[in-house]
Amino acid sequence: MLTFLTESLREALRNVNVNRVYELRLRAGKPVVINYGGAYRFLGRRGVTDSRGLALTVCYAEIGEIVARASEYSVYSVTEQLRRGFLTGACGERIGLAGVFVYEDGKSFTVKDVTSLNIRVPHEVIGCGEKIFRACLADRLRSVLLLSPPGRGKTTILRDLARLLGEGEIVNVLIHDERNEISAAEGDFSLNVGPFCDVIRYSQKEDAFTAAVRALRPDVLITDELVSDGEMRAAEACVRGGVEVVASAHCRDIGSLRASPAFARAVREHIFERYVVLQAEGIGRVDAIYDGDLRPVQTPC
Repeated sequence: MLTFLTESLREALRNVNVNRVYELRLRAGKPVVINYGGAYRFLGRRGVTDSRGLALTVCYAEIGEIVARASEYSVYSVTEQLRRGFLTGACGERIGLAGVFVYEDGKSFTVKDVTSLNIRVPHEVIGCGEKIFRACLADRLRSVLLLSPPGRGKTTILRDLARLLGEGEIVNVLIHDERNEISAAEGDFSLNVGPFCDVIRYSQKEDAFTAAVRALRPDVLITDELVSDGEMRAAEACVRGGVEVVASAHCRDIGSLRASPAFARAVREHIFERYVVLQAEGIGRVDAIYDGDLRPVQTPC
């Protein structure tokens, strides 16, 4: 984990419980910020600190070195990721990049002169999806949409739901892993997504969803962060074709869902049978569950 970091950063993290590290924010010439146990603090030479004066800093060259290491010194091999403004580390770390976006034929082509990195560290929290599984999927497969602002553990929950779906009878699960965060699949390595999963990595959702219906014939498709109307229509095509979709979206609450044209249409078309609003604190804690008509659902303890 985090093997692409510079030696000074890795040395500092040796004094830290890595299981509590959710994010590292590196900005050229500025203090290193760490999300530790859900709170933003600073990373110093001796570990986590509340003192800005003791915080490590990274320079522009060090950020460039981290990008090179994360791409295994072959920028061409990660062109598609860079086009969308991120890299994925060997263990599923998502590295968001800020810098100069270069365009080719009117479309984003790559990112250069990177000055900031937001490194999100994946965690397996076995059992964090239990309540949602019991309430929404234990009796039969349904299409489910998880709702919360960024950073509330939606990806971790989706991973655990994939695992839980594989604990009983055989259920064919297709994971669309756009940034390789859910499974962190690489060769024989993968985070625990259960025994019955196929994984499509680094593809756009529309392409993956087409493959789901036509080629891999899953019972359920799991994907992170539905955003656009096009992605919603692709999800709708899956559901209409008999493939349930379990997904997430950046919505604060049901009101935010209704205010989004793409999601409001999904409600009208009854694409999802359950909407799960997550609490701000604690991965897997549920604020409320609603049915396809946005009526509250009684949830099991």
